[in-house]
Amino acid sequence: MNGTVKVLEATGIRKHFGGVIALSNANLVCRSGRISGLLGANGSGKSTMSKIITGVYSADAGEIRYNGKPVKYKSPNEARQDGIAMVFQNLSLVADLNVWQNIVLGEEENKGLFLNNRTAMEHSREIVDQLLPGLDIRKMVHELNPGEMQIVEIAKAISENPKLLILDEPTAALEQAQVKSLFDTMRALVKKGVAIIFTSHRLWEAMEICDDVVVFRNGENVAGIDFTRDGKDPEKIIGHITGETQKSKVEKKGRTVSDEVVLRIQNLNYGRFLKSISFKLRKGEILGIGGLAGQGQHELMLALAGNYPGATCDAELNGKKIKLTRPAHAIRNSILLVPGDRQLEGLFLTHSLFTNIIFPKLGLKHQPLFTPRKKYREECQGVIDALSIVTHNMDMPVNSLSGGNQQKVIVGKWLSFDTNVLLLADPAKGVDVGAKRDLYDYIVGQVKKNKMSVILYASDNEELIQYCDRLMIMYEGQVVATLEGEDINDETIVTTSMRVR
Repeated sequence: MNGTVKVLEATGIRKHFGGVIALSNANLVCRSGRISGLLGANGSGKSTMSKIITGVYSADAGEIRYNGKPVKYKSPNEARQDGIAMVFQNLSLVADLNVWQNIVLGEEENKGLFLNNRTAMEHSREIVDQLLPGLDIRKMVHELNPGEMQIVEIAKAISENPKLLILDEPTAALEQAQVKSLFDTMRALVKKGVAIIFTSHRLWEAMEICDDVVVFRNGENVAGIDFTRDGKDPEKIIGHITGETQKSKVEKKGRTVSDEVVLRIQNLNYGRFLKSISFKLRKGEILGIGGLAGQGQHELMLALAGNYPGATCDAELNGKKIKLTRPAHAIRNSILLVPGDRQLEGLFLTHSLFTNIIFPKLGLKHQPLFTPRKKYREECQGVIDALSIVTHNMDMPVNSLSGGNQQKVIVGKWLSFDTNVLLLADPAKGVDVGAKRDLYDYIVGQVKKNKMSVILYASDNEELIQYCDRLMIMYEGQVVATLEGEDINDETIVTTSMRVR
């Protein structure tokens, strides 16, 4: 740390929300020209700490010193004026403005009576070209995909030339090439002396980009690791995050996959997204879908779930022809989807955990005239227990749960169904290490116990390597390779995804 100075030091920070302790005694130091990782499980206090630093929340106790002086910002705007910018998990873009207008919003230059649009556009294009070359800065934000929106949000923060940049889960919606561009930009910023706080649930990202990491657990920092001094030990970091020292290993070799075909798909086509896709899924198999993001994986999962009436294919389930042109077709055939975007696709956020879990039952044929609430509440409690969902009670709104527990609810609503095929569309995206382990432990347990068949798409190659029996690589809407056994490794996945082989 020679040559670096403390930009920010937070000591003894405490924060309560009603009866919930978000931070109990949290400390954080970040220095100029360094990237500090802020790691921890969902609900550990990472986002709360970042929001206290930037004035979204006020601390109940403790002190924050910025450039050696105590500060208590009353709003993110006040923090920005002092050189602190933050990229929040929930984007702050204006959908009806275009890219460059969002980037300069609130920081516009005047040219007489008018805004200096030319300068603003040049400034915006320069920043965007660092992060995502080719993105049209005149494009309306509502026309962008999630990854492009995230890039614009990051560009907006960088445009303010911050002295301290806080990135809260900035890579969750990005594909690998975009992550690389972001990391290159971060490295350029630290060379200029900017201090960066980086939060990610992808441990490999923190190990690649960070100079040091601080681990939060239960509202306080439990470890500080300087990678230059202490080395990089992922198992040690996971142990600090979860509070456990034993390694959790998946019994992949203990699974036996039957030769019995559960699902057969022939010539699946959907517009420009999916082209002549054919495959067989066997009983008790976890079939992975990999490749660079945006190659049709998301569309394939939705097509199998019956989301596209315009999709065409010959589909057989257990030897019988089925239709997959409506979600009801898939659900009635027990082909069940766990979507990756829990907020947009998976949950009624303002409704209770109970309502979310029983909702799929309400659309079934032969539904009783009166909802059997007592029976359903017993089933709901069974789901909570089976998946270790952390909640005060089942009547709590789902948006009060942590991200990991919300994801468990999406899986849990299918527990009472006799599942033929479980479709997992990036189920651990934005989920902490402990919740990810709980989810996969349950799913692998169901595969082994009930011979359930699973199709898994994950943006994290490590999940595919760890859990899949076979892996289909997609490129431009087609399956270009199928990997098995020892071929399911990071090098082969990358080379086939990029069409190197």
